[in-house]
Parts: sequence; C-alpha cells; structure tokens
Amino acid sequence: MFEREVKLSAPAGFRWPAFGGDSALVATALDKKSYQTAYFDTADLRLARWGCSLRHRSGEGWTLKLPTSAAGEGPLLVRGEYFYEGDATKPPEAALHLVTAYVRGAETKPVARLRTVRYPVRLDAEDGTPIAEMVLDEVSVLEGRRLVERFREVEVEVADSTSAETLTVILEALRAAGAVPTAPIPKYARALGTRAWAPPEVFVGDLPATATAGHLVRHAIASSVDRYLRQEPGVRVGEDPEAVHQARVATRRLRSDLRTFAPLVEEFWGQEIGEKLRWLGGLLGGARDADVLYA
Repeated sequence: MFEREVKLSAPAGFRWPAFGGDSALVATALDKKSYQTAYFDTADLRLARWGCSLRHRSGEGWTLKLPTSAAGEGPLLVRGEYFYEGDATKPPEAALHLVTAYVRGAETKPVARLRTVRYPVRLDAEDGTPIAEMVLDEVSVLEGRRLVERFREVEVEVADSTSAETLTVILEALRAAGAVPTAPIPKYARALGTRAWAPPEVFVGDLPATATAGHLVRHAIASSVDRYLRQEPGVRVGEDPEAVHQARVATRRLRSDLRTFAPLVEEFWGQEIGEKLRWLGGLLGGARDADVLYA
C-alpha cells in the first residue's frame, strides 16, 4: 500500500484550526496516543541513505517504508508502506527480504529511539467521506535514557480519493494556524542528523568538464547500478510491473556498457559480472515478457 502525506513543522503553542464553514470539512479529535519507536538500520545507515526506513513501534509492530516512483501532487510525499508482526528485537525476515539489495547481508540494529506523543484529528467531508488524518506529534529523540532532541511536527495523510484542491484547503488552514512548511524529512532522518542525508554508496553524480575515459566508465556503470538498486525492492514486492521493466533495462544497459568498455575494465571481472547479468536479465525478462503479452 502507499502512504500519501505532507509534513509541516509545528511551533510551540500550535493549535488545530477550526474547520467547517466554507471548507466543508468536519474535524473529529481522536484519543491521544503515546509510542516508543526503534528504527533499525546497518551501521553505515544504508537504508536511510537509500530513502527507506524500518521501525518497530509499540502497539503497532514493524513497518517498512520504501521510496516509490509514484508521483505525488504538489507537496505530497508518497511511499510504499508494509506491515509485519514479530519480536521487537529482531527485524522480520520478510521485511529484510524486500531491502536485500540495500542491506546485502549486513547486520541491522537499532540506530535511533524515539518517544512520541500523538494528537490525531480525523477530517471527513460533510457526507462522511474520509478525507485525511492529521496528527500533531511531539517527538523526543533518546540516546539510552538521555534526551538529546525534541521537535514537533504536523503530518497530514490524505485518503486516495482526496483531491489536490482539498489538500490545498487543509494546508492553507494549517499554515494560517501557525504550521510552517518544511522539507519532507522522515522522523528517523531528523533523529539521525546529517549522516542519514549522505548519498548512498552508489552515487552517480555529474561528469566533470574534462572527463577521462575512467570517469565515463564509472559514470555509466554507476548509472545502471543505481537504476537497478532503486527498482529491486519493487521487483520483490511485485505490485508494479514497471519496476521489473526498469530493472531489466538497467541490467541490459549495464551489459551493453561492459561490452563497449571491455578494453578499459579488468577482463575477468567484466566477464564474471556479464554472466551474472545475463542470468538476472533472463529472470526479469520472463516476468516482463509475460506482462507485455498479457497487456
């Protein structure tokens, strides 16, 4: 399933705006909730750097969030969201399976612990149609028992049927009440700080103006590897055929580049990778061909 949300910063003293009237929205305050959340990642924060998060939250169990190519409208942040049960001290194998390409067998352990007090409000249309759920979160970042940071934020998670125009009405009301637009940075990334915002270990970058052949080879290989790694979780999830298509394109492009640049790469390495890519492309090709034939 997909999560569609907007984040805003909430200053001290922020209060929910009054809806109703011209907005044609009905606000219902829900019960306050308190959570203890542990985020798991590798020692070098591979999940965070690829835009993923894996957490265990008291009372909710495990949640894995994945970046997605699904387009959001305006300020919407759209992510894949998957839920699991299991021991709070050990991430579920099913969740780790989806991020195999990022974790690659490395140990995952708690890297951030948060305590959250949540004040939720449900928004419905006048006819009872669900529109959105808004939450005001008061977040404490912990190191052991020590409090290291506090912040407050508002999240607006909209229903699939909610229009961009209705979202604009909601956000304008929140801004008028004092909420401040902010970058869509997940809580765990704020808790981890700048380390979580570093680029992943495969970074394409730009070619320099005076590029050498080595620069060109590295850029070509990194482009295809980056493309494949960003699609691999989607291939494992199996919800979007386009993920299979893009992963297959990445493997074919990489094989082509390795043939083109064969005189510039170590021969045994190039041949070994080429054989593995041929095998992988065959797996992806079978699924892709079936999808095309079905269409």
